Amino acid sequence: MSTAAAGLWRCTGSRIIGGISTEDAHMILPIRYVHAGMGLAFIVLSIPLILRKVPMNHFYGVRIRKAFASRRNWYAINAYGGRLILAFGVFLLLFALLAGPWAPTPRSPWSLPYALVPLIGLVPVLVAILRFARRLPDR
Repeated sequence: MSTAAAGLWRCTGSRIIGGISTEDAHMILPIRYVHAGMGLAFIVLSIPLILRKVPMNHFYGVRIRKAFASRRNWYAINAYGGRLILAFGVFLLLFALLAGPWAPTPRSPWSLPYALVPLIGLVPVLVAILRFARRLPDR
């Protein structure tokens, strides 16, 4: 085994975290950047929905049975959902910017709950969209 290969198999003076040495841990993308990126993505993806520019399809938009019942439902549900997703995207972006200095390190026990903020935050958005859709006609 070459010296370089042997260096790959042993770790001298640093611990391994998920395949990354603690010496390289500073290279891990901070979760606040992930939140900011997701917030920006939600904002960008919600705008065509709000503007009712997305025709009925099976790939992009709020794809629930009630939305496919009619074009009117499709645009109403997607415009409403787009507004909620836009608001959530702004929240995520602000959360990333304001809570960033207090973001936990990757080894902190708080890193997982902090990373789950986007998923947990989507639950009320999805519930609100489903409640809105329930009030629309079936056709």
